[in-house]
Amino acid sequence: MTTPTDGTPTPEKVIELATKNAKLERTALIGVFGTEGAFQALIRLPKGDIAKVSVGDSVAGGKIEAIAADRVILSRLGGQKVLSLPQG
Repeated sequence: MTTPTDGTPTPEKVIELATKNAKLERTALIGVFGTEGAFQALIRLPKGDIAKVSVGDSVAGGKIEAIAADRVILSRLGGQKVLSLPQG
């Protein structure tokens, strides 16, 4: 397999990890990007849609309170839920 831009072969480990199944919660953190202090995140919603969110955004019946390099804090229903990146 090669990348479409420059013909460089994709390492086997990358292929393996990119196609591995991950067990996710109904609302799950898919990824975090940006710079510290301006992180954004990708959240998978219960119906499978993906939302790009920033601090203060409303999503999944709650509000994004904080985004760190490895987690998102979502406040809803009078409490907080920590969404962490999938492991393994």
